[in-house]
Amino acid sequence: MGQSPTAKIPVLIASSLKPLRDTRAWEKLGLSLRETNKYALNIIGFSSKFIQKNQSTEDVRWFSSLRNTQSTWQRFFSQFRFMRAIWISKPKILICCTYEYLPIASIFKPIFGYKLIYDVQENYIKNLDLNPNLTSSKKKRAKEFIQLCEGIKGIDFYFLAEKCYQKEMPEKQPFLLLENKSALEILPKSVLNYQGKSGFRFLISGTLSPAFGTLEGIQFFLEILKFFPESSLKIIGHTPLKKYREAIQNLIKNKPQISINVSENPIAQALILEEFKRADFCLLTYQNHEAIKDKMPTKLFDAMALGVPVLISKNPLWEEFLASYRGGISLDFQKPDEAAEEFQSAIQAPFFTSLPGAEVLWDSQKSELLSFLSQLD
Repeated sequence: MGQSPTAKIPVLIASSLKPLRDTRAWEKLGLSLRETNKYALNIIGFSSKFIQKNQSTEDVRWFSSLRNTQSTWQRFFSQFRFMRAIWISKPKILICCTYEYLPIASIFKPIFGYKLIYDVQENYIKNLDLNPNLTSSKKKRAKEFIQLCEGIKGIDFYFLAEKCYQKEMPEKQPFLLLENKSALEILPKSVLNYQGKSGFRFLISGTLSPAFGTLEGIQFFLEILKFFPESSLKIIGHTPLKKYREAIQNLIKNKPQISINVSENPIAQALILEEFKRADFCLLTYQNHEAIKDKMPTKLFDAMALGVPVLISKNPLWEEFLASYRGGISLDFQKPDEAAEEFQSAIQAPFFTSLPGAEVLWDSQKSELLSFLSQLD
């Protein structure tokens, strides 16, 4: 894979449904590589707008995988857009951030001779249980398709986004653990003391779905209003399930304390982070689901970096992480009235009695990533 001293090594980072400037693909993997000035980056991902030619620069070229994540036809044609991206970029390193692209990546590998890395962001087979709309027959077909894609020949290396994937998917070797730590910088903050406060700003963000407990979070907030009527709740994120989006809208109807910004497509991370900075508490009301309980949500790391306390579902893994900083508390959101009472007790003590450091940041893993990639040059 040798290059002339002045030539940059072409790298293609490929997603289908994730946004073009996805937090992991672009802000973490992409920007880490860009800082070295060794790589010519090519990024393909979801974009609701046409990509203009002048958007690409000398060291970054952008490709659109599709413009509507709900369109079956666009998902099909995204395979051809991926082929085009490979043909144009002629990568020496191809990082696939989705299983859907692995078969095409395997076919083109002998032609271009690139190293193929699979960035395992999810346990996609386990995640099938998170979708209530899937019948058993659809789930079976989806599982077979995922297994077919992930079982292709030619994957040289794996990036694992969660520690638990080592046990859940032991066949994915060799691997490098690259957790979903925060791509932000530590925002300087002092100890937070909320005693005497008459109202709080709560935030629910990201994917809004049954497994992520959005309705439970709203019910909890309605109980909070009984004790802190000046409080507000902001909901921002995307809801891939239409019926669930309607259920959210019905629950918040005639509730002026709740504002909402939802879409069927992913919302720009920059908008979500702005809401993070305004919030007093971030609500992570996940259900106790097998596909979730062993994972470390990115929002946990982001909240610690920004100094925003978290109210999260009961889980020993998350509780241990938060206890290091007193960065939040765990509550049983299945019992919103009891959770609201627990919240009142919890705010009598200060938050962030120990301030988070570099251990919550993506930068703490960056040197290991770059060291590995330098071996592929």
